Amino acid sequence: MRSAKSLFFKMSLILVFFFINSCKKEQTAIYPEAGKNVVGTWKIASVVRNGVDITEHFDFTPFSIRFNEDGTYTMENQVPFVVFKNGTWSLDDVAHPLHISFVQNGSSETFTNEFDYPVVNGVRRIILKGAPGCVTNTYQYSLEAVQ
Repeated sequence: MRSAKSLFFKMSLILVFFFINSCKKEQTAIYPEAGKNVVGTWKIASVVRNGVDITEHFDFTPFSIRFNEDGTYTMENQVPFVVFKNGTWSLDDVAHPLHISFVQNGSSETFTNEFDYPVVNGVRRIILKGAPGCVTNTYQYSLEAVQ
């Protein structure tokens, strides 16, 4: 009987020890989200005007835009786009951007567009939404990185 009480006492102490240690708060680290990396060359994958896909009605394939690390951008083979000249770009927030702004060379006017950075069919995209030129027309440009 004595050994049973001793075994019960030892098991009770072990259980109490585990319960006490299991209540300690675990130390967790907070890792900041990485910034959205748009640096590189992008091409137009699709264009939607006023809710209608117009990609097939215009040849957007020659166009490309290069976002440089120094905050400048350059375009090749101009097509109807949110800006018409090379210039500078900036995001409103590096980690969680909602807007991208463009300032064309020789101008002080800022063109701001809604910005999204989704993965579509396994491919990273930049989606720009805005009304370049005529405010009654809204455009959504979907850009893919050039590999």
